[in-house]
Amino acid sequence: MPSEPRGAFLLVRRLADLQRISAELTDYLSMLHRWSPGSTPETLRGIWIDEDGVANLPSELVLPDDAGGRRTLRILETTGINGIWMLCRLEAAAPSVSRIDLAAALLECFGYLETETATLAARFLPVFAGDTPDHHANSELQALEVRYPGLTPAAVRLDDHGGLLLPQTLMDTHGERS
Repeated sequence: MPSEPRGAFLLVRRLADLQRISAELTDYLSMLHRWSPGSTPETLRGIWIDEDGVANLPSELVLPDDAGGRRTLRILETTGINGIWMLCRLEAAAPSVSRIDLAAALLECFGYLETETATLAARFLPVFAGDTPDHHANSELQALEVRYPGLTPAAVRLDDHGGLLLPQTLMDTHGERS
């Protein structure tokens, strides 16, 4: 029986970088998809946009566990281009890493308080496979917004080849925070 794909997240320096490198990143994710068809959409759980995140790459994240405690997940592999973006693969299977727990772990990892998410320059964009039902993606996006106001302006979808489909509303209405 094949093992489940590992969870991953993407660190990006700025939203403007995500806009500029979208094609490059799509090419890279598409290449991963060709190497392992069907795995890339399940693995990429979110995009963390934060200048400090790319400059201060974590080696592990601490997430809640099923028993109400905490578990430490190592970042097994990191791939990036010119310090602008880094794809980080976790030691856990993708389904075991919820997007809301990943956002919490990234906030903690970079020293942010959950109560300050409305004023942060950092953002978290949950990522969903293109065939994820809209109601499911919208429900998760709402849960993230309730828990972390202002942190999650939009969700990102992946196409059939693992490429990023950035929502136009994100590009039009959510510029850089000062």
